[in-house]
This record gives sequence, C-alpha cells and structure tokens, in this order.
Amino acid sequence: MSSHIRKYISIACVALISLCLPAGAFGADDSSHARPRPEFTAEIKTLLASLDSLLAEAPRLDRAKQERIERNRRNYKAATDPDRRYWTASELYDEYCSYDSDSAMFYAERALDYARLMGRNDFIYDMELNRCYLFSATGMLAEADNCLSAVPPDSVPLRMATKYFERLLFLYNHRDQYTGVARDKDASARTLDSLVTEMRSNLRPNSTDYGLMLGWSCLNLGADIPSSIPQLKRIVDSSPLTSRNDAVNASMLAKLYDRTGDDTNHLKYLIISAMADIRACNKEIMSLEEVAGILNDHGDLDRANSYINYCIAAANNYKSRVRLDQLSKTQGEILDSIHSRSERQESANRRYLAILIAILCVLVLATIYIMRQNRLLRRSRSTLNDANAELNNRVSELQSIREKLDIANSRLSSQYEDARQNVHDLSEDTNSKEAYIAEAFTICSDYIDRQDEFRSLIKKLINDNKTAQAVRILQSPEHAYGDLRDLYARFDALFLGLHPDFVENFNALLRPEERIELKDPMQLTTELRVHALVRLGMDDNAKIAKFMHCSIQTVYNTRQRARKKSTVARDEFVDAVKALGRLD
Repeated sequence: MSSHIRKYISIACVALISLCLPAGAFGADDSSHARPRPEFTAEIKTLLASLDSLLAEAPRLDRAKQERIERNRRNYKAATDPDRRYWTASELYDEYCSYDSDSAMFYAERALDYARLMGRNDFIYDMELNRCYLFSATGMLAEADNCLSAVPPDSVPLRMATKYFERLLFLYNHRDQYTGVARDKDASARTLDSLVTEMRSNLRPNSTDYGLMLGWSCLNLGADIPSSIPQLKRIVDSSPLTSRNDAVNASMLAKLYDRTGDDTNHLKYLIISAMADIRACNKEIMSLEEVAGILNDHGDLDRANSYINYCIAAANNYKSRVRLDQLSKTQGEILDSIHSRSERQESANRRYLAILIAILCVLVLATIYIMRQNRLLRRSRSTLNDANAELNNRVSELQSIREKLDIANSRLSSQYEDARQNVHDLSEDTNSKEAYIAEAFTICSDYIDRQDEFRSLIKKLINDNKTAQAVRILQSPEHAYGDLRDLYARFDALFLGLHPDFVENFNALLRPEERIELKDPMQLTTELRVHALVRLGMDDNAKIAKFMHCSIQTVYNTRQRARKKSTVARDEFVDAVKALGRLD
C-alpha cells in the first residue's frame, strides 16, 4: 500500500508542475515577445559602456562649462566700451547657444544692440544669424525666418557666407521636422538644395561645415552615398569629438550608414555623436534620443529609459518646448515596453508561485502519510508488546521479572515518542505563526506597493497635463474599496487559519435559530469579523470601527445585536467571545 501511495504522490507532483509551467517557461524572457534582432557587436557594447560612463560624468562637465560661463560673465560686466562688450556678449552666446536658449538669446540681443550702436553691419548680420539659429532650435520658425530675412544675402561678408547657408539649412531642416512638408512640393527646399550644391562646390574638405554639406547632399540631392561615406568617416574619425560640429558630422555619417542598411555602423556613429554632444554640454541633443529608440527596439529598456530621461532633462534645461513633445512620445513608447516587461515578469512570478504551492501541497500530503504510517507502527508495536507480556506471564519467575523490565522500557519508549511528537507539533505551530507574521508583512508591503503605483500614476497624469483625469481618479472611491476588500479577504484567511473553529464556537454562543451560516467558508460576515477582532483582544469600538472603516455606531449596534441573540448573559458575552478556542 505504501508503494502505491508514493507512486500517486510522484504522479501528482509531475502533473501539478506540468499544469503550472507552460512550455519554455523557465527560458522565457523579453526577447520571446519581440521580433528577433541581431546581437550588438563587442564594439557597440564597449561604446555603450563608454556612453554610460560619460553620462555619469555629465554633471562634472556641466560644472566646468558653468565656470567658463561665469568667467565670461565677469568679463562682460567688467567691460565698459561697446566693442569689448560686443565681443564678450558674443562669447557668452557661443557658450550658451547649445546649452540654454533663453540665456543665449539674451546675450545675442545684447550683442546686437552694441553692434547697432557701433554701426557695424557685419556684426549685426552675425547676431541676426545667431538669433535665427536659436529661434529655429526652439521651434519659433516665423521669428527665425524674420531674422534670416534681415540679412541680405548679397551683403553678407565672404567669411560669413558659410554661416548664412548653415543657418538657412538649419531653419529648413527644423521646419521639415516640425511641419512635415514634403520636400518635392516645397519650392524653398529646392532653392536651398541648389544653394547647398553651390556651397559644397566652394568648400574644401578641411572646412568646418564640409561634413554637413556633404551629408545633406547625399541625403537630399542624390549624391553618391558609398563614395561619400569614406570622406565623411575620415572627418569624423580624425575629429576630437568635443564640439557640436563634431556631433553633427557623426550624426550625418550615421544617417548615411542607415541609408545603406548598415545597422551596426548606424548605431555606432549615433553613439559617437551623442558622446560628442555630452562632452560639449550640448542640450539641443538628438542623437541620444535615436540611440534610446534603437535600444528600446532591442529590449535594452533600462538604458533606453536612462537615455531618454537625460534627453528630456536637457530639453528642459535648453527650454526647447517643441522637442519635449517628441521626446515624451519616445519616452511613452519606452515606458510601455517597460510596463509590458513588468507584466510578463509578474505572470512568470505567478506561475512560479503556483509551482511552489503545488509542491507545498505534495509535501503536506507526504507529511500526513508519514504521520499515519507512524501511528500504525505505534499501534502494531503496542499490540506486539501486549502479546509478549501475555506470553511472558506463563514463564518462570525470572522471565516474569524480565517481562516487567520490558514493559517499563516499552512505557519509556512510548513516552519518548509522545514527547517527540509534542516537539514536532510545537515546531509546526511555530512555523505557522511565522507564516502568518510573514503574510501580515506581505499585506503591508502590497499596500505600500499599490500606493506607490497609484502615486506614480497620479504623478504621470499630472506631468502629462491630465489633471482632470487625475482628479477623477483621486475622487473615485473604487481604489479604496478594492484595497478594503483585499484587506478583509486576507484578514479572514489569516484569522480562520489561526482559529479554524471560530465560526462553530461563536455559533455555539447563539440561539440555534440565530446561528450564522457562511456562503463562503473562507469569508467572514461583518458581524463575525467584528467579533473576530474582539477575540483578538480589540475591545474598543473606536479601534474596531477604524479597522472596519465604518462608524462607531455601526460597530456598537452589531455587538448589541449579537448580545441579544446569545444564550450567554449579556455582561459575560464579551469574555465568552475572548475565550473562544482557548484551552482551559
């Protein structure tokens, strides 16, 4: 019989685990829910690690830039003549142009005032081009166009011609991004393309803007990309990667690789461009946003979230209002991916919990079986001892003495077994109490987690300017009611685990026609729950009402009704409830 039971227990274990574990559960990960993608190369992984380290160094780089800015500001305040003030304001603009748009605009306008005061048209044109850059970067395209219109192309000095075309290119590029105008239907874009072609023919490869013009020609004018990539690659690989211009060249090279379908080099030079932006403290950063989107597609969600948060913080610091909308969309996609991953992990955790519960059930059955076998063994041993005693009574006196000694040994063995059983029962009781304590802490932890999730939801809604939705959620009692139902369910389970006979014992205090019948054996009624708290020593109506989330009068009325239905004297009823289940 014992071999059959062991066989059934083994079969039950295998069946329960098979039910709880779907195929491939232990090997499931995020990649199983997304289309397969190639692994990053060792070089890409090294670059990502370097990018992480550089992001950690960003505060130090910012402090160094602030120190340079502060020195220039002191020089600006110390300057007295318009010429000196113009140049120090221009230097401050250069520091701020990709760092803080508002401050950059302030010093560009101050420099413009001094240029007008000196009557220097070349200085005026230079500052108008700088203001055009700032308006374009912050999405104020009409203002940027006005600034550019204030600079007559025929009057631009030769040294400023490249800057003029670069600002024109920057304006139309941002207009394409923000308005979505099709290039083939845009006459201004076609005019710009012809100007770029003319500028490129006049630029030398060692020129600062050669990489930008070359990349633009390849992306928009149909220039030969395979032959252009080595030229632009030489420029990028030989640059120190510490300026915004270096970042633009690397970004252009990444776009060319993207056009050719070279995903590895596309990502490589996007990372290099982002690193150049960070070294230059460029807050008008775009390459890092693209890297975050690629990492999100590859399932590297923690890095993607870190990078997009840095981009949003940079856009806030730069005060680029228009870019925040695009960044928030990218962040939303990343957060959706993180949420999906959390849901999958939660599902896996539920499966593992089911497995543990199944194994625990099997262990309980095995324990019950062993205890039953021990009882049968003790009974058999007792029967055998009685038979030996009856046989030994018919032998000689010497054997009778030995029989008495055997009986004494048998009694001592029985007492030892009883003592060991008592120790086992005490250990089981201690383990149960520890389990209930752990469950109580789990309830508290779950409640804190739900509150944190609720707070995060409200914070996200407020950050997304969904204040009305946040107010509706806060005013809705559904969240509190759900927590309260969960609390009652867990309290009922814990209490009935500690006092499984409580309902039966409590009904024994009531008249037969007033006894309570539960629809769900594991769910107490309000009346039983109130007296369960009394059984636990909570005799104060106010404390009971606070736990039950009801009025004190409700608790008082509930207890009074129970006293009226009881067969025990009214003044003895509370003591009788407190004594339920206790041993005399």
